[in-house]
Amino acid sequence: MTSTPYLDGPAPAEPPANFRPAGELPLEVVPLGGLGEIGLNCMALSYDQDVVVVDAGLMFPEAGQPGVELIIPDFSYLISRRDQIRGVVLTHGHEDHIGALAYLLKEIDAPVFGTRLTLALAKERLDECQIADPRLVEIKAGQTLALGQFQLEFIAVDHSILDGVALAATTPAATLVHTGDCKIDLGAPEGERTDLFAFARYGAAGVTCLMSDSTNADVPGTGLTEAEVGLTLTDIFREAEGRVVLACFASSLSRLRQAARAAKASGRKLLFDGRSMIGNVALARELGYLELSADDMVDAQQAQALDDRQVAAVVTGSQGEPLSALARMANGEHKHITVQPGDTIIFSARVIPGNERAIANLVNLFHGLGAKVVDNRYRRVHASGHGQAEELKLLLSLARPRWFAPIHGEPRQLAAHAELAKSLGMAADHVKILTNGRRLSLWPDGRAELGPLERTGRLLVDGNRLGRYEDPVIRRRLRLAESGLVYVVAVLDSETLAPLAPLRVNIHGVLYEDEPDLTLEAALTASETLEAWRRSRGPGPASPAELNELNEALRRETRTFFRRSINRRPLVWPEIVLAGQPAATEDAEPKA
Repeated sequence: MTSTPYLDGPAPAEPPANFRPAGELPLEVVPLGGLGEIGLNCMALSYDQDVVVVDAGLMFPEAGQPGVELIIPDFSYLISRRDQIRGVVLTHGHEDHIGALAYLLKEIDAPVFGTRLTLALAKERLDECQIADPRLVEIKAGQTLALGQFQLEFIAVDHSILDGVALAATTPAATLVHTGDCKIDLGAPEGERTDLFAFARYGAAGVTCLMSDSTNADVPGTGLTEAEVGLTLTDIFREAEGRVVLACFASSLSRLRQAARAAKASGRKLLFDGRSMIGNVALARELGYLELSADDMVDAQQAQALDDRQVAAVVTGSQGEPLSALARMANGEHKHITVQPGDTIIFSARVIPGNERAIANLVNLFHGLGAKVVDNRYRRVHASGHGQAEELKLLLSLARPRWFAPIHGEPRQLAAHAELAKSLGMAADHVKILTNGRRLSLWPDGRAELGPLERTGRLLVDGNRLGRYEDPVIRRRLRLAESGLVYVVAVLDSETLAPLAPLRVNIHGVLYEDEPDLTLEAALTASETLEAWRRSRGPGPASPAELNELNEALRRETRTFFRRSINRRPLVWPEIVLAGQPAATEDAEPKA
């Protein structure tokens, strides 16, 4: 990490020489992800020839995207302006804000600004993706930074991960405040609380537009504090008859602190398990964010020598991930921990939409093993990192923006946040619910206008390949998963086109694949199709176009056979071999 001369200290007394007179240009905001969805957070701020990128996050694939590893934003807009990008600002270290950074830096060359913990987590991801010598610049809450014609100030905010910041961006046209992900926890330690005074200071000076986290906008009241969660965990750790297993996000360092205090108060040693959990704990200890001595922890083998009431395991898998430490325990596949009656399993994390079924399956498995399962329905074991309705109303009241645009959330959450602003007296036409790609222009005379759509979208990361949602490969995978695959292999004489061996049919992923009669009948259908085709064209070698006709006939008639015989529609892939050599057909892909 490097330091630069434009960090530390107050804003420059005189504007840079390339400032244009106020009134000529707007501050433009282009969301590239994170609106109408959870994750994929990325936004471009543009003034004149200067662009600042806020976050570069990812999203994890859903059940209907087999083989996809990650989903990232389409960075086409940023790539088209790569020479104007003055920097990338990371608000905090969660994957939905930093996970796509490596893919962005493969396309642009720009410095990356973030707090110490955020950059440390980002550096690990960049190293994994082999991004050589990224320009990482450490900042702190309260500092200012000049990037081109942008004057930025970083504001401390509280979230489920430490070291988060909001961003205040001032240009000759407008002042925009972007909260990042945040909540208001007045019980948080000094230096980690949301800086309400900074929001009030900007509100007094004049905020053109506030863009605020909407994740919990539809949840009334205020959220639990981490201190309240800590007290509950201490009680559970003391009450538990056997071992305690706490599942939470590996990045939730505030929760790990509470677990450490609960373990010490109950006389338990902490066992950390799961690759990301072990890595994040080591990093947090190294950077001073987590105070744990070697005496406070044990490894898996040491834990086996202790009484069950002396052990508390903190593990990954709160979302039901099938390969996580928690899932391996539930399935009896963990090398060192066998869950048994008397053990207590704590789910200390929110349920990400789409993971409900996977989590419920784990809960049922643990109950089947005789363990006690605790989550937020029964005890206060999780505090959200996102502000609820009353917290968001407080931020709106302090910032007093002329315009308001809710961000970070699904449509219902954005709409709920908009209603909160209106309930405080903000005019309905001054609340802008944006969509990804829709440009918002903030003019020096106070106007705010929605402009044309910029190119946005989602890219699917599949190994070294990037694809789009409409990628036919994904459709084929889904069809394979749903219906199976049938190979039809025909070895023909290149001159007479007579079969040199019986046609062979191989069935994969179809319920009836082990029934010999079905295979024989399918092979008979394919043979009859071949003979009918040979009779229709006469003797002699076949052209590529004719072989494609045969390929399509085999596919069509075999597919019809399976539909009529077992009411299934597998993909059919014919392969025609001439005298031992593959035929030069134009279409060798399986089709439905």
